Amino acid sequence: MPQPDQYTLTAMENPPSYREVIGRIAGLIGQPGFPRGDLAALRRMKPDTPSTPAFWRILTAKVPQSYRQSEDAERRWALIIQGMALMVPHHMASDPSIGRALSAIRLTELRLAKLLNARGAQFRAQIPRLARYLAAKGQPVDWRPLGELILTENRNETWAENVRMTIARDYFATMATQSS
Repeated sequence: MPQPDQYTLTAMENPPSYREVIGRIAGLIGQPGFPRGDLAALRRMKPDTPSTPAFWRILTAKVPQSYRQSEDAERRWALIIQGMALMVPHHMASDPSIGRALSAIRLTELRLAKLLNARGAQFRAQIPRLARYLAAKGQPVDWRPLGELILTENRNETWAENVRMTIARDYFATMATQSS
C-alpha cells in the first residue's frame, strides 16, 4: 500500500500545467512501491466508466479540481492514466517525443495518419492500442504531449492540432534521419 503522502496534492497558488500533472501521475504509478493490484486495475479500467478506486485516488490527489470538473474531463484523465499504466515501466521518459518514439518502432505512416486523423470515440479507441503497441516494443515515450492531446481533442482544437503537427513533424524528421 502506498504511503498516504504519495497520493497527496499539495496546495498551490497557481495550478500546475497539464504537462506537470501528467508528469506527476507518471511518477506516481512508475514508483517501484506502487501497488501491483492498483496497476492491474488501472490497466483493466474502462475509461468511459472508470470505477476502480485507484483511479479515483490518483485523480483526486494529483489532478487539480479545476481540471476535472466534468464527467468528460474525468474520462479523459482515465484514458491518460490507463494508457500510462499499460506502458509501465516505459511510460515516463523525457525523450523521445511521441513522434520520435513512433518512428523508432517503425509505426507505418498509415497507422500514424489514422491516429492523427481520428476524433472523438475513434481517437479514444486508438490510445490503449497505441500504448499496448509501444509497451510490446519496449519503447519509452514522453506521455505529456499525448496526454495534452487527449485533454484538448474536441475541446481546444487549435491546441490539439498543434500537438498533432508536432507529433507528425517529429515522426517524419526522425524517419528522414533514419533513412539517410
